[in-house]
Amino acid sequence: MIMKTKIYAMLALAICGGSVMYACKQSVDMMPTELENEKLKIPVDAIAVKEPAVANGWLNFPSMESFNSTMKVLHEKFEDPDKLKGWESNFNKKGYTSLRTFYQQLDADTSEDRREPTADSLIQSNKLLDCPDSWFATVLSKDGYIQIADTVYSFKPGNEKGEAFAIPARSTKEIIAGIAPAAIRGTKIHYTSFRRIPTLRWGEVGDKTIGEDKLPICFTTGGAMGSFWGQVGEDIYAGDNGDTFPEHNGRTVKMNYHRWRVGYVFYASAGVRMKMWKHTRFAGWQSVTYADQMTMEACLKGRAVTAGSMPYPFTSYTSPSWPGFTKYAENNFEKTLKWVGSLIFSEIALEHFNFHWKLNYRGRIAERTIRQ
Repeated sequence: MIMKTKIYAMLALAICGGSVMYACKQSVDMMPTELENEKLKIPVDAIAVKEPAVANGWLNFPSMESFNSTMKVLHEKFEDPDKLKGWESNFNKKGYTSLRTFYQQLDADTSEDRREPTADSLIQSNKLLDCPDSWFATVLSKDGYIQIADTVYSFKPGNEKGEAFAIPARSTKEIIAGIAPAAIRGTKIHYTSFRRIPTLRWGEVGDKTIGEDKLPICFTTGGAMGSFWGQVGEDIYAGDNGDTFPEHNGRTVKMNYHRWRVGYVFYASAGVRMKMWKHTRFAGWQSVTYADQMTMEACLKGRAVTAGSMPYPFTSYTSPSWPGFTKYAENNFEKTLKWVGSLIFSEIALEHFNFHWKLNYRGRIAERTIRQ
């Protein structure tokens, strides 16, 4: 009962909104001091990183500490998501295919007359899980499974309310047999959103400016924003002068930008992405078109919530002056700004989320600044 009370208190603090959120918002506009940052670090440096094993086609982490250690390594040492395949290759030999790799496999056929649906088409039709965080998609199997200690977590597409399932590992045979998670004894249902509503996909909700507004990326005004759940942004089909992007082999090209905020029971993250797409003849949108140049910067302010601790304020930001935040000949540019992991629950409560990006595609220039 005491533990439940603590959890409810933390949830209330994490999702407070409107004037209440503004009241509970302390001086988040100030960057955390080095001492505060040290306190907020996940204390995994002193823990030997015990890599997961592969079992039944998914990764099996022996403990939450092992999961957090692994995610810390992935986020810090593999900032370019394309390099994640190097880490994953050690497990591919043992029968593991991640959701991130599965996306790539689905889009590997670049023939002009391909008929099989693309990854994006399957996501849009609720036949494939939509995971915008490539780092989490690397440790999640292509079928949406991951095991931590004695629990197997199942994340499936098409659940309108974001249901996910925590299944006792002793029921692995039933999982493999294809029995629905909800029908397995001892399974607990979780929701990947506090409000239990379908996630957003695209549709910009911030204050948008064409071009750069010249203000520091972490400049904010007004009260705290309302937290969205999912991905918000838009599709761009032309440069800012109105000239449409040149076609790719006769097919329409677009760039999608979005900010994401997602949660998967024990892991939550928020980040930004730019991605190029072309429309195929029969299969939908496919990410095989490369931009000449992509530049982005972003700033996220909010509160992180994990089981067993009070919500704490944080500020995470990027800068185009940092190495790696301008890319050339790329089709996918993304950055996780903040992530948290805790076995019982993890959450990121947004307060401000700013994003500035610039694109050069075959001489067509598009640029936006979003502040929220």
